[in-house]
Amino acid sequence: MSIVRALHEKSLNQQRTMMVTAIVNFLCVLICLGAKMDIDLKLSSVCIFNTQCQCFNATGTSQLHVDCANGKLMEIPDVPRNVYTLNLQHNCIKEIEDNVFQNLTNLSLLDLSYNKINLLKLHSFKGLGKLKVLNLNDNPIAYTMFPNGAFIPLISLKHLCIKSTTKRVGKRTKVISDKTMSDLKTLEKLELDVPIQSATHIIFGDGYKYLKHLSSLNIGRCYYPVYIDAKTFQFLPRLTNISFDNQCKMFIILGGHQSLQSIRQLYVHSLVLELVQDLLHFNSLTNELKLTPLETLSFENTFSGSFEYYPWNPISLNLKNSSLKYLRMSDNRLGESFPPSKLYAPPPSLQELNLSSNKLEKFALDLVNIRNLSLQNNYLGRFLSTRSYKMSSKYSRLEIIDLSMNGIEKLAFILFKGQPNLKYINLNDNKLQKVTFDVSQLKSLQYLDLSSNNFTTLDGKAMAMFDGLSKNTHFTVNLQKNALRCTCNTLPFLKWISKTKVDLLLNEKCNLEDGTGFSFYPINSLIQQVQKGCTAYTTLVIALSVGLAVMLTVIVLALVYKYRWKLRYMFYLAKSKHYGYKASTDDGEYTYDAFISYCDDDKAFVLKDCIANLETEGNAKLCVHQRDFLPGQEITVNITNAIHDSRKTVCIITRKFFESHYCMFEFNMARMENIYSRDGRNIIFLVFLEQIQPREMPLMMLELIEKQSYIEYPNDVEGNIVFWDKIQEAIHS
Repeated sequence: MSIVRALHEKSLNQQRTMMVTAIVNFLCVLICLGAKMDIDLKLSSVCIFNTQCQCFNATGTSQLHVDCANGKLMEIPDVPRNVYTLNLQHNCIKEIEDNVFQNLTNLSLLDLSYNKINLLKLHSFKGLGKLKVLNLNDNPIAYTMFPNGAFIPLISLKHLCIKSTTKRVGKRTKVISDKTMSDLKTLEKLELDVPIQSATHIIFGDGYKYLKHLSSLNIGRCYYPVYIDAKTFQFLPRLTNISFDNQCKMFIILGGHQSLQSIRQLYVHSLVLELVQDLLHFNSLTNELKLTPLETLSFENTFSGSFEYYPWNPISLNLKNSSLKYLRMSDNRLGESFPPSKLYAPPPSLQELNLSSNKLEKFALDLVNIRNLSLQNNYLGRFLSTRSYKMSSKYSRLEIIDLSMNGIEKLAFILFKGQPNLKYINLNDNKLQKVTFDVSQLKSLQYLDLSSNNFTTLDGKAMAMFDGLSKNTHFTVNLQKNALRCTCNTLPFLKWISKTKVDLLLNEKCNLEDGTGFSFYPINSLIQQVQKGCTAYTTLVIALSVGLAVMLTVIVLALVYKYRWKLRYMFYLAKSKHYGYKASTDDGEYTYDAFISYCDDDKAFVLKDCIANLETEGNAKLCVHQRDFLPGQEITVNITNAIHDSRKTVCIITRKFFESHYCMFEFNMARMENIYSRDGRNIIFLVFLEQIQPREMPLMMLELIEKQSYIEYPNDVEGNIVFWDKIQEAIHS
């Protein structure tokens, strides 16, 4: 039972869905009809007379609107007399009996499309004297089954739809009888198929001459191409609007313009264009149309893109002196058909040009008098990043430009140059992140659509430019469906919103720093919320910045302290080179065998004992600061030069040595020389005149003692001989 119940519920849901769809479609029809008849409808409810129908009451009248679509009805239901519109589409009705509508004298709209009607009778429409719209589209009824006189009761009919109803009879199909159609003397709009062509190409015979109000013709299905010649519409002299559906191919042959003397609008969906004759057929069509008062021409889903010629140029040349105002070439495949260097100027009369959905990758045209240009849904993003769609440098009369859906990431700065009359720019649904184009000179600009792009904010230049435009006119910028952010970085943009005179269209909410949404309005509350977050954020940034600065300072100071002697050594070495000093190397002779480093308290030992034992007797050349330093030169430079110019540095170590600034400077400079200029060879030799404990010595000096680079002064005769020999050996090693 549960399965049965489930299937039943599923069936009911499907019926409800179909019913809702039908109601929506029917409401669309009623809205269109109501535009002329001022119909004001109340909410629908199930009809009392038939539960498969929905009823609508017209406010203030007794008029009833009935919708029985998708009700699986097998026959036309019995409805009240006050029915004004009746929707019976998508049912299973097979025939319309005589007098079935005779009581519906107030019926204005009858929709019987998408049924199984295959039979009409002479009095099927009796009683429908006020009917204005009759829709019989998509029924399996042949035109031969429309009996002569069946339309006589329809004395008020203005719109008849009988498309997709034709059936083949034998090898050929029949046209609807002229006699049958001649009874519709009030008809203004006709939709029908053209199932057959006669030898003389006459489609609409002399019975149509009684349809003196017929101005609009929609041709649906064509089993053969429609050849429009001088006699095709000769009995429809007031025909102003002709449209061909996708299923119908046509072309205009020589003299065809004579039957189109009142034509104002022509909508073509498919042309008879065959290989080599393509250009000839198209030239014939455009040449004939230039001799008519045509104002609107539409080629929708017409060109395949395989042509070896550019369809624009025949239009431009052949219609140059025509009255054409509106040209639509949309939903084609014209990607390579508009090379900017090979296009002629449009006809001077042309005011609107629609080239949407053509896969265009390049487009630039001399706009002349065009006021409305649509390039929607193409591939012009790369081309327009460096160039303009306007070829001529002359001022254009363009007022509306649609560049939406072109994959645009960036636009050329000069894109809108020379277009002072522009009022509306549509850049919707692209990938723009920044305003890179100039509109500052467009004093007439009223609306700029930047919706559905990738903007998170506007920069200062864009805001200033928009403010300038708002001084001249009421200027609107649409920024809806952009991921606008309300953060510290975009705070100038938010403040601009609060004070600008530009009319901004924004999303309901924007994203704060933490990702939460916050309403744009009131804007001052939003600014306060953002500033509140920015204060906390700024405090955190300052604290982190100070902490980072302190940490970096400590690291730098630590590094400077660790490498202080190296830095000083490099500094003084550079300073020596600045004064023209050239250091000795191991490839040549050193100026001195040894530089003696000592404090002034030990100068007697140096001047008396060292010079006597090492220079006089030992033939070693010593550098002693009291004797050999250059007068007038900085002592630090003298020290650096002396160490650099000596094979060895001999330090006379006493406790006073550690207390002397220059002695420790000489020791550390010699240590740096040892590390960085002598390939790691030891050049320091320590002479201890006093007994000093290790704890009293610097750590760097203990490292030298571990390498046995020292000697202690014995202060006795035999020891002194060995002592001086050891120093001589150390100096010359």
